[in-house]
Amino acid sequence: MIYKLSNVAEREMIEEEFGLSFRYPNLYKPNPVINGFNESNLSVVTMANKSEITFAIWGLMPQDFEEEWANFQDKANTLNVPIQDLEHINWMKESLTERRCLIIVTGFYTHLVKKGKTLSFYLHQPSNKPFYLAGTYNILEDGFRCTALITDTMDSFTSNYHDLSHLAPVIIPKEKADTWLSKSTSTKDLKKIMGEPVKIELKAEQLSSDFFDHYITTQNTPSTTRFEKLMSNS
Repeated sequence: MIYKLSNVAEREMIEEEFGLSFRYPNLYKPNPVINGFNESNLSVVTMANKSEITFAIWGLMPQDFEEEWANFQDKANTLNVPIQDLEHINWMKESLTERRCLIIVTGFYTHLVKKGKTLSFYLHQPSNKPFYLAGTYNILEDGFRCTALITDTMDSFTSNYHDLSHLAPVIIPKEKADTWLSKSTSTKDLKKIMGEPVKIELKAEQLSSDFFDHYITTQNTPSTTRFEKLMSNS
């Protein structure tokens, strides 16, 4: 399971990379460490509107849910949802067939246990360009969207840097985006997309033991400048 993501790309880079515009461009800010245990927004492209980028709260909740995010996440951690759960848990089933999305990130954080300690890594493209992760979403009673990463058995590369779980986010290549968001795509074909070898090259950078200490004590968006300095020192 993955609880921290990164999106350090500037808005213009994201729009150029995917050929899409933000619905609310002034609301987007790069965020080097998106902590799922805070109530955080992710940039997403949804089945309902494939031609624009919008926002969703990280943490899936039932369709038309009325309570606060924290109330639900205290009872059920739904930052990540395995594909098997989406197929079998009643309130999640419809989101898989009717409300898939693509979550935009520039990387994610993994953890490995070694010699009695945890090592942390940042996985990203060498170019630092954004890419898509498979997601699903629901719409809350107040009209806001909420989303979760869809996870599946991790590939061999990611498994070298993450052993706290056997599950990892699913990367969706740009050329598969339309198929992923198409209402006519069957569950069988969705699984086929998720099972295909990842065509995006990732690199892993080991982080210093105190890397997250600079971020987890605040809900404010950390600066990309500080992130770059910390990465260079890791």
